[in-house]
Parts: sequence; structure tokens; C-alpha cells
Amino acid sequence: MLLSIKESEIEQIVKMNQGENPPWLDLRLTKEAMDYLWDDINGKQLDARKTLAGNISKSMFIQDKDNWFYENVLKECIEYLYYKDWINYYNVHVAKSVPPPIFKLEMFWVNYQKQHEFNPPHDHNGGVGFSFVVFMKIPTHWKEQHALPWLKDVKEPMASDFQFLLGHGNAGMQCISIPLSSEDEGRMLFFPAWLVHQVFPFYGTEEERITVSGNITYKDVIYYSSQDQQQ
Repeated sequence: MLLSIKESEIEQIVKMNQGENPPWLDLRLTKEAMDYLWDDINGKQLDARKTLAGNISKSMFIQDKDNWFYENVLKECIEYLYYKDWINYYNVHVAKSVPPPIFKLEMFWVNYQKQHEFNPPHDHNGGVGFSFVVFMKIPTHWKEQHALPWLKDVKEPMASDFQFLLGHGNAGMQCISIPLSSEDEGRMLFFPAWLVHQVFPFYGTEEERITVSGNITYKDVIYYSSQDQQQ
């Protein structure tokens, strides 16, 4: 797994400033993984905007050559987040009543976000499977963005933030903002596809913010036989 953390550190990282059991992973990619993504970005691309929610002038499909990013980065994230759900763990490992699903990287794209552009609240892939975002290039710093003249006296400035919208039933919606700067280049958020999120616009630069995202969905499922379930 090409993440610059140890497996034992994952639980500590996902709890950081996000409650005791956040439904996403907050990780750092290694240089090798980032170099792979930059090579992908510089390859052949097709316009992806018609299939995406972003109010962004340039979003392009990219290819995971030889399934490299899935096998070396995403696969372990899927397994970790999938088995954090006790129902999944119980059904697969204890009751053996539900076979573990087989996943695949269904969509893979890069966003080139310009100032004033934004991504409205949305989920991915109809809420099925998992999704992720990798921050490749962040040309702004959240401290400067939050201190813009028309925001300096605002209670909760959000300019340039990434934000999760986490429902809590009758308790309403919890908005969890993730402020970003160049220090976050190489950071990956990996989350269930049902988790609604949005990206606020940034200001004051002609440079683009570049992110890579993807959707992971179910592939063919291999069912256990009755004999397998008894073992």
C-alpha cells in the first residue's frame, strides 16, 4: 500500500479532529503514488463534466493503467473501511451469510478548479461503494482565504474549504470542514460514496486547484456454497 503511514496509525489518523468514529480515511500518499497520478494526468484525457456535479470548467477522465492505483493504494483502503462496519465484519467473518463483495474502480478523473468555481453538495455513484479525492495542487492557503475582506468578520468562513455533510437523524446535519493549503498536496480522503460533500470556491489567483477523484463500485460477487458456509 503506497501510503506514507503505518497500518497501526490509521485509526489514530481518522479520529483526529473528526470524532471517535468518522466514516472516512484521511491519509498521505507516497511520492511514488503521487508521481503515478501526475503521469496519469499528463496522459490522454476525455471531458468528464457531463457526468459530474462540479460547477467547474475543466474535468477530465483519466486511466488507471494496469489497475496500478487500485491494487497499490485503493484496495487496502476499501478493505479497512469496509470491515470497520461491524455488520459487514459479522456477516462475512462470523455468520458467513454474506460473501465479501468484489470491487472495481469504476470512474477516475481529474478536476481543474479555477477561482470562483465550486462543487455543490453531492454524493458519488448513487451512494454505492466508495469514493476518494487526492489533493494534487493547492494554490491557496486557507488562512488567507478565510481572512479575505468580506469574510474577516464572518462567524464561519468557508472559502477554499472541502466539507463533509454528515447526517445525524433528528439531530440534523453536521458540517465538517477541512481547510486546505499547499501542505495538503498528497493528502487523500477516502470515504463511502453515500457521504455528501462539497467544495467551496477560492479567490485571488489565476492558478488552478488540481484534484484527482474516483468511484469504486461492486464487481461480480462470488457466492459461497452451502458447504463453504458450514466451514
